[in-house]
Amino acid sequence: MPEPSHQSVDLQACLSGDSRAWSAFVSGTAGLVIAAVRRTLGPSGPPSLDVDDLVQQVYLKLLQNDMRLMRQYDPARSGVSTWITLISRSTTIDALRRKRLPVVPAEAALSVPIEDQAPEHRESVIEALPADLLTDRQIVVLRLIYDDGLDVAEVAQVLGVEAQTIRSTRHKAMLRLRAHFSETTDPQGNPTGGMA
Repeated sequence: MPEPSHQSVDLQACLSGDSRAWSAFVSGTAGLVIAAVRRTLGPSGPPSLDVDDLVQQVYLKLLQNDMRLMRQYDPARSGVSTWITLISRSTTIDALRRKRLPVVPAEAALSVPIEDQAPEHRESVIEALPADLLTDRQIVVLRLIYDDGLDVAEVAQVLGVEAQTIRSTRHKAMLRLRAHFSETTDPQGNPTGGMA
């Protein structure tokens, strides 16, 4: 029997609880996930991070919160391969960051205002934005640039597109954000009751 392709997986069947569809999805995307994890870890990745464990974390992440990530997937905005690669990369980067972060007593962490905390210690600002403000691609680009700290060339390489495409996507996202925030605050920064 031929191996299922990531292009032929039935996400709707997975969302409805079909175990065969889930097995086909895992079989069809496992190669992409493994490759993305290995690429992100690089040759000098910490020996304490196992590729198989990280691959399992990717699929667990997809199942969390009633399959929220799978429910948010929009085939009109990106292919399955791009989507699963980004989730794999994000999961691996999170694991690498957890390995590198120093342990800080809870009392000390709680005493620092959130705006003064390092980016890896606070939730992404993008999570707080209205759901339809940015496209999926814009969100991915902003996360890779501002949350993961990649430069435009690195983001272009990860997504397999030209650097100019990334610059354009970031520019359009920033225009949307500026428009959104200018409608929700007056020039002095006070809420106006516009879009929220």
